[in-house]
Amino acid sequence: MDEIRQRDDHIVQNAWFLAKESWRWDKRILVFLGITTVTGTALPLFGIYLPKVAVDLLLQRAQAAQVLRVLGGLVGCLLILQGIHGYLSKRAYYHHNECRNTFFIQRLFLVSLQCKYSYAEDGEFYKLYRRAINSVRSGDASGTSVFFDQIPKLLTAAACFFLYSGILAQLHVMVIVLLLLTSLVTYFFRHRENVCYEQTRDEYAVAEKRLYYTVGECGDSRTGKDVRVYNMKNWLTGQIRRFQGEERKILQLRRRKEYETHLVSCGLNFLRDGFAYAYLIIQTVQGKIGMGDFMLYFGAITGFSAWVTGLVDQMSMLKTANVKMNDLRSFLDIPAEDADSGECGLPDLDKGVEITFEHVSFAYQGSEKEVISDLSFHIRKGEHVALVGLNGAGKSTLLKLMMGMYEPTKGKILLNGVDITRLRKRDIYRLYSAVFQDIMVLPATIGENIALRPQRDVDRKRVREVLGLAGLDEDFSRRGITLDSYMTDRLVEDGIYLSGGQEQKFLLARALYKDAPVLLLDEPTAALDPLAEQEVYESYQSLCQDRTALFISHRLASTQFSDWILFLQDGRIIEQGSHEELLQAGGAYARLYELQSYYYNQTEENRMGEEACCE
Repeated sequence: MDEIRQRDDHIVQNAWFLAKESWRWDKRILVFLGITTVTGTALPLFGIYLPKVAVDLLLQRAQAAQVLRVLGGLVGCLLILQGIHGYLSKRAYYHHNECRNTFFIQRLFLVSLQCKYSYAEDGEFYKLYRRAINSVRSGDASGTSVFFDQIPKLLTAAACFFLYSGILAQLHVMVIVLLLLTSLVTYFFRHRENVCYEQTRDEYAVAEKRLYYTVGECGDSRTGKDVRVYNMKNWLTGQIRRFQGEERKILQLRRRKEYETHLVSCGLNFLRDGFAYAYLIIQTVQGKIGMGDFMLYFGAITGFSAWVTGLVDQMSMLKTANVKMNDLRSFLDIPAEDADSGECGLPDLDKGVEITFEHVSFAYQGSEKEVISDLSFHIRKGEHVALVGLNGAGKSTLLKLMMGMYEPTKGKILLNGVDITRLRKRDIYRLYSAVFQDIMVLPATIGENIALRPQRDVDRKRVREVLGLAGLDEDFSRRGITLDSYMTDRLVEDGIYLSGGQEQKFLLARALYKDAPVLLLDEPTAALDPLAEQEVYESYQSLCQDRTALFISHRLASTQFSDWILFLQDGRIIEQGSHEELLQAGGAYARLYELQSYYYNQTEENRMGEEACCE
């Protein structure tokens, strides 16, 4: 994670970034916002000058035609400006929300998919991802939305501030000083709000993560059985209340700061406006200003107070949104893995793939302990190798190294004699079909789940073929399942679910569809009983004759189908050889095999006994 850093850009830098990105997405956003800024400045000026002009015309006893002409022209311009401002504000709101919901969310999703795989397993990466998602998935409070909304208002407020200052300076400069001083006090309390938000940001992200996870698990139909059997309702409800309480505690702290600011702002506004209005009335009574000017200055004082307060509020909101923008940009800065970089393409694959580890070691970043230590072995083309060992032996890490997802700390990995670091990532991934222990089934059709492609790109004939090879065609036909049937009930009510054994056959069909030269199986049968596991491995063995295959397991059902075996312990190869050779050696493999064989035999005897009773 050394390449990931938290940005600390100021508001102007983030505003410039957002302007450039929105120009790329939809140029109309900036055009609409620019026009609304101009109309937003002109409208309040019309608003304060219109009463002055009307009063002056009445005091001058102007003719009705002149009054109608002048006031009608001003009102007409005002209505046109209001129409343009309202219409373009709505259009700008629609387009910049589309930019947020489509452009930025899509980019965050792509970054999470295209970065190095090692990042995806890092807790700090996930925390940064959640903060970045929150920065664009908070509706109108999202960082981008606040910038799009408040910066035009800030520019309008700044322009009106100087215009109104020029008008009020003709009355008395101390009026401006009083208004500014009270606004600075309000700004101080707004600043306290921002500090509180920044200090509780990480704590809130953790509480939100816990709550979303628990609520998500409660809504998952797969957990429903456990919830009922183990009477988990009260416990889960307590967990949700606990995490909601953590969120509520943080929100209450933030709201308390907001209430304090609101009370102070209301009190200062009352004192400020009361003093200004009293001074204005005195000036009018003393004859120093006329009734028309009274209306002008009255509107200017009201507007000035509103614009100064607006400036404070907008700067406060932008400071909070700026934190979110920095979260967004920090995640967007994560470099994508360059899948096309490399000195050379794939070596000759006509006769298969050979894989060689030469003194390979690996340790996770920030850890001195090696997960893999000085591994050396050679898998020849078309060989089937079993990689076995207890949990935590380093088997899955070895697989990720082989697939190029991790890079060795020491040593070399060779594919057909070529160093894996010289090959393009895209080509390396193309070599492998993999079945992992974490089953990925999407809420999509059978065909899409097999091909892992959009419906239009699915080779339906090929899908039917591999389902037949995997032994699922009869089961699907009996249940009325077609290639267009949806899996899971997340998107459709009648989505299908498969049994454990059927899921493994389904994943085999997916691997066969890709038709890669190397098949990797990372403990795919860990959740199956021994007999179902035996059946699955028999299917794998019969359908992978011409492929290089690596079977990874902490159980030994796969070893009888393998040409030779690697036995891992604490990241090291402690034994290797054929099944018979390792049994004869009488070492760790033989002891583990003997222990597991007893369990397998007991299961088979129980099954035969049950069948006999049924007969």
